[in-house]
Amino acid sequence: MAISHVIAHHLSRIDDQTATLNLRSDELALSDHKDDLLDELKRSFLSRLARKHGSFKTADEGEPSLLQTALEQFLAETHSFSQMSVVLMQAFEHGLNESDIELDAYFLFFLEQVSDHHSVFYLYIVNQSQSLAINESLEVTPSYSVDTGPSMVGIKVDLSEWKVRKNYAYLSFLPPRGSTPFAELFTGITGFGDGLNTTEATQSFLAGVDAFAKQVPQEAVNDYRAKVVDYCMSQEQKDEPVTIAGLSKELEGIDCEKFVREMAPYNPKGEEEIKVDRRELRRYVKFMGRDKDLSISFSTYHLHSRVLYDEESDTLTIKGLPNALRNQLLAHLKN
Repeated sequence: MAISHVIAHHLSRIDDQTATLNLRSDELALSDHKDDLLDELKRSFLSRLARKHGSFKTADEGEPSLLQTALEQFLAETHSFSQMSVVLMQAFEHGLNESDIELDAYFLFFLEQVSDHHSVFYLYIVNQSQSLAINESLEVTPSYSVDTGPSMVGIKVDLSEWKVRKNYAYLSFLPPRGSTPFAELFTGITGFGDGLNTTEATQSFLAGVDAFAKQVPQEAVNDYRAKVVDYCMSQEQKDEPVTIAGLSKELEGIDCEKFVREMAPYNPKGEEEIKVDRRELRRYVKFMGRDKDLSISFSTYHLHSRVLYDEESDTLTIKGLPNALRNQLLAHLKN
């Protein structure tokens, strides 16, 4: 990873006061600290189940968003990275004042140069959290750190994908929590639209995986399904799509070309790659459920062998309890 541009600004609006915008005049010097910060922000960003995927709104949906226009000007070299960030910050400042939104946050703009022909833009909006520390004089003083918790907001634009695949999911979007005025402002300025239904796409994809499993020897089915999920999870955690051809090469003992061909009808968009939903992948390999007093989970491959379900009586029968649970039950019965 190589950060080629990074800059930070601060925007605050408290109570009914006019928003205060503190702009940095030049980019931050590149350093290991900046790399570490981007790594930490990316890890937090990629861990969120609320993350969405899509593309900028199309011309049919209205004028281009400010972020789209600003990025185009930056790529055309009519605006510097710093100038681009200032244009966006001024729009956020105007939006806070117009909508009476309260905010106290830092806006971090990054450009990551993945390779000579592949770059990615990030905008993260974060708060700072305060704690206490003991300084070199052994005095207790306030300490501040970037908060990468639930309050973090962000958008990632794969600039290379955007250039060549205008209608695919080159945007990854982490909106503000809840339907708030700031969520509307952030969505309006960034122009996120045409969000993918990753849940539906993943369900259809897994239906295809199950259909092909009928051609896999029975003793190899569990390993086949586990490898599918491992590959998909790995891609999802990197915020990258699952390519059917790439997946086929991870599966031992199958006809790769046949797998790609037979999986094609299960992709609603007709693409050779999909963005997967982490929750659906988990459900595929594990049954789980809970109510107020009971929580149960087990791997799907135990069904019909170690775990039996009787639909008529709505009863689960479990053969071979985990040792810790068995010991608790025996100790309770003895008492």
